[in-house]
Amino acid sequence: MKVLISGGSGLIGKEISKQLIAKNHEVVWLSRHPGSNSLNIKEYHWDTDKGTMDKDALEGVDTIINMAGAPISERWTPAYKSEIIRSRVDSIRLLFTVIQKNKFPVKSFISASAVGYYPHDYHREFTEDSPPGKDFLSLVCQKWEQEVKHFKSLDIRTARCRIGIVLSELGGALPEIAKPIKYGVGAPLGSGKQWMPWIHLKDVAGIFVFIAENENLSGVYNAVGPYNVTNAELTKATAFVLNKPLFLPKVPKFMLKLALGDMHQMVVNSNKASNKKISDAGFQYQHNQLESALEDLLK
Repeated sequence: MKVLISGGSGLIGKEISKQLIAKNHEVVWLSRHPGSNSLNIKEYHWDTDKGTMDKDALEGVDTIINMAGAPISERWTPAYKSEIIRSRVDSIRLLFTVIQKNKFPVKSFISASAVGYYPHDYHREFTEDSPPGKDFLSLVCQKWEQEVKHFKSLDIRTARCRIGIVLSELGGALPEIAKPIKYGVGAPLGSGKQWMPWIHLKDVAGIFVFIAENENLSGVYNAVGPYNVTNAELTKATAFVLNKPLFLPKVPKFMLKLALGDMHQMVVNSNKASNKKISDAGFQYQHNQLESALEDLLK
């Protein structure tokens, strides 16, 4: 199978690429600045701002895995909010246009989304059929996913993976959680009661590979771990694995809002998400327990 990955140089994209290559699949990337990379993957140029793309990237491609999009960890100014949405919508729209115009026989289109699709709630566990929320993150996910649906008109199998809190020592949430703990100033954020649907980097990448290899899978899947934990539980587990104490009280929500602006939604919103659908489909996790996952990453 030949797989084209947009956003392949990102944290999850690289791990997906490694796993695909290990299974003898051919991988190519779309990049704004094509060059060399540590995985020796061929890169093709595209520019979603200009709506241009080297169509040779799609020659012989069976599956596209879309991970493109501006990082949501930057401060959410009005201009950057627009960039977050536009980068996701325009990248998918460009791929659709090039495939449609050139009639490339792509079989599958698998795209990232996020559990931010669901509303903030401390009590409900969300399945793939649950309704969306009304905040900015949910709006981003809804627009993101709506673009993917257009590929059905080209008779291309589509899947959308709503990614949870990805745990990796290389980036994402975990280094930011671990850093203050290492210096003895770690604390739960907000109430600490908000649900965090964690998943190990290898498992989230594994879900994308699993869906790519199984042509009977389509629709939406929560790309989350076997169970959810609260922010307080994740913080305590991280401190335990690092063998560090937690002395400080919780960081109040108003302080987070002062420090982060609208972006504080990322750390205080609660999205408890079920993994039943992907698990029932036959996906096998490498990391079933939070503490063992943290030990794998932090020790």
